[in-house]
This record gives sequence, structure tokens and C-alpha cells, in this order.
Amino acid sequence: MDSLMTTWVFFIGIIIGVIVGIGLSYRTAVSPLHERIGKLTTEPNQDKELMKYYPYNRAHFRFIGDPLTGLQFEEDKVLFVLFKTKTAPYSPEQEHLKKLIKKGSVDWFEVMTT
Repeated sequence: MDSLMTTWVFFIGIIIGVIVGIGLSYRTAVSPLHERIGKLTTEPNQDKELMKYYPYNRAHFRFIGDPLTGLQFEEDKVLFVLFKTKTAPYSPEQEHLKKLIKKGSVDWFEVMTT
């Protein structure tokens, strides 16, 4: 093989390796996380232990992640929701957000695009 052919084979091998690596990463990291999030937001009976104390309609819950678990949209209010165990401490960011929300320091912000 000449050097040009060797170079092309090398780069095609790298591209195939990157594609396979992304696929494996997705299967091992992203896909299970997506399934867990889906259970919280779309399949009400999947995580009964977590949700047995949740008093709201799960169809109106939206997962956002960290530092809060999600938002609950009701007709007359929007709730900031945090799922945690009794023994788990609040993170400093969660404590700060809780104080801001409790004192009413919540606002509406829009970004208009053309």
C-alpha cells in the first residue's frame, strides 16, 4: 500500500472508532439515565416507592435534574419539586434556592428571538 492509502485507512479507522465509542457510551450512560427520567415523568406506576408520597398528578410533572428534581404544573400554581430521603442533607445550592423561593424571589424571564 502506498502512504496515501495508509493515511486514508488510518483516518477511516479513527472515524469508525469514534462512532462505535459514541454508540457504546450512549448505551451505557445516556440510555439508562433517559429510562430513569422517563419513569419519573411518563410512567406513573414504575417507581412506586419514590412516588407513593407524591400527592400531585404526575402527568403535569417535568423533570429538570439538578439542583431540583423537577417542576409540577398545576392550574393555580407552579411547584418546585425535590425528591430526597429524610436523611439526605440539602446541598448549599438547594438551601439557597429554597430560601429564594420561600421569600418569593421568583420571576418570569423571556428571551425573544427573531
